[in-house]
Amino acid sequence: MARRAVITGVGIVSPLGTGKEENWKKLIAGQSGIKTLTRFDSADLHVTIAGEATDFKAKDFIKDRKAVKLTQPMVHLAIAAAQLAVQDAGVKTEEMDPARYGAFIGSGGGGFEEGPGFPELVEPLVKSWSEEKKKFDPVKFGADGIARTYPLFLLKTLPNNAFYYISLLNNIQGENDNIIASFTGGSQAIGDAARAIRRGTTDIAIAGGYDSLLLPATLFGFNKLDLLSQNPKPTEACRPFDGERDGMVLSEGAGMVVIEELSHAQKRGAPVYAELVGYASSSSAHHLYQPSPTGQGISTALQKSLRDAKIDPAAINYINADGIGTTLSDRAETHALKNVFGSHAYEIPVSSTKSMTGHLGTGAGGVEPIICALAIKENIIPPTINHTSPDPECDLDYVPNQAREHTIHTALSINQGLGGQCTCLVLKELS
Repeated sequence: MARRAVITGVGIVSPLGTGKEENWKKLIAGQSGIKTLTRFDSADLHVTIAGEATDFKAKDFIKDRKAVKLTQPMVHLAIAAAQLAVQDAGVKTEEMDPARYGAFIGSGGGGFEEGPGFPELVEPLVKSWSEEKKKFDPVKFGADGIARTYPLFLLKTLPNNAFYYISLLNNIQGENDNIIASFTGGSQAIGDAARAIRRGTTDIAIAGGYDSLLLPATLFGFNKLDLLSQNPKPTEACRPFDGERDGMVLSEGAGMVVIEELSHAQKRGAPVYAELVGYASSSSAHHLYQPSPTGQGISTALQKSLRDAKIDPAAINYINADGIGTTLSDRAETHALKNVFGSHAYEIPVSSTKSMTGHLGTGAGGVEPIICALAIKENIIPPTINHTSPDPECDLDYVPNQAREHTIHTALSINQGLGGQCTCLVLKELS
């Protein structure tokens, strides 16, 4: 009998709130989580709005103070989302076979989060290394007090910190992957976990993605590329597929799911949100940060995911679009949907929940498949808010401004990343 991968637990942390209930309530209400940036003074960067997870408190999820100190804030989001998913799925760690319990975690990478202590730590280190005739002395380095400024600073920047702590907290000793992929790592992690379950090497896994794009260097870089919205009204700034859009809004968050083999879930009486039936990735091979105008990369991922799911394109009745709110990307995605679905594209409700959450970075690939699973379970489609002036080249049904009751049997989640990566997940109601 073929093995089937199902979602039995979900966990979300985003600018809309912490937990699935808070996020779903606000998504259905069409509420924006975009506000004036408060984390640091960004006036000189000419970026004043963002999606901050302001109500999140790491201490509610991570009791070990040392773990909090040795990990970046965005890792805290991942740990929390994973624990929320485990609680939602009713997983009892002691009842799991640790060798058959996996972790598949996607992120945008490691690196320092800029803040107090960063220059004091790094500048002397760089200076020491740059003096060719002076051998670097780690003892002296510590004696200077720099190491005390950032204890075990190397550990703090490991790109697999979230994977480690999630595995530690849940006694996960099985198959795993730590995927570094800008914006698409979360969906790739979920797709890889589902494949591991279907091929029989894993019975249960935690999978998803996390990120925070709210760093001065990140805001500065994206703004210099002319990709960010300059709308002075935060809640109206992110306008996917709208004719008056002027760029995306950067954000932070994490989305994690518990994925299980169907019989494994049934044996323990676990709830099932949806089945993961298809997954594919592709590369546009076009440009570092601009999509192919024809949407070729997205088209390829869509076609491959539908083949993997063994379903007809006409079976799709909801799409959670990448929908970042830039003219080039929105139009490319619209062209791709028309290329793949033909006239049926006009009959499929398509929404961009980034209009409310902002761009969660690699966290989007974890959160948006969860939104698809909730939409299937509740038969409600979250809207694309701020859609008031349609772009003639974006002429599909984007579920403007208000949620819609709609029977959903099969849904798609689309993500694109820097470097031309594209992913697509196909989710289906359990039958």
